Amino acid sequence: MKFLSLLLILSAGAWAHELPKGKADELYMAQAEAKAYREAWLQLQRRDELLGLATLSDDVRDSHDKVARLSGELIRAEQFTQQVLEQVKAVTQAAVIWAGESLPAKKATARGEFESAKRTLDALTARNTPRALATGLTDAQVVAVDQNQQAIVLNLGSRQGAREGMPFRILRGEKVVGSCRLLEVRELVSAGLPEQLNDGIQIQVGDRVSVLAQK
Repeated sequence: MKFLSLLLILSAGAWAHELPKGKADELYMAQAEAKAYREAWLQLQRRDELLGLATLSDDVRDSHDKVARLSGELIRAEQFTQQVLEQVKAVTQAAVIWAGESLPAKKATARGEFESAKRTLDALTARNTPRALATGLTDAQVVAVDQNQQAIVLNLGSRQGAREGMPFRILRGEKVVGSCRLLEVRELVSAGLPEQLNDGIQIQVGDRVSVLAQK
């Protein structure tokens, strides 16, 4: 199996040299994302072994398998959010420089840099809908749902104080429709599993999430 994996990696590298630059870049990005997914899965596996979770019930192991499957979505969500934040910062900085220039030539140059940064941001957000970040633990939202696995991705992470094992209520409008618990927390996004849902309720993107009071 190790020899086959090595052969596939070497073949992909050789193939990439024959591709046009744009396609080669896409291939390398796909390989990097796959590597990140594998590392996230292995990290979960190592943590489970250290905690002795491999000896627990099938339900517990299934819950952790669901989180592993969501690692790819978490990685993509976090990468995209970081890209948007960095580009918004670049646009803001360019606007400040443009506003502060008094010489016509420098002001024209600064305006061009601002417009270029704004076009980059527009192109980035046009490819995907930006996920608004939660400001705290009481105003998060569901940003992705895996109906088959009944697992969800939330727009909050360790930056907002989220921690693995933290319980949340799920709301639609002002009505509580269920609860979930976080099983994987990254800087800007988290994955959780529903624990209780009202009869006939399926979690939807846009449902609000608020932390349950903890003692």
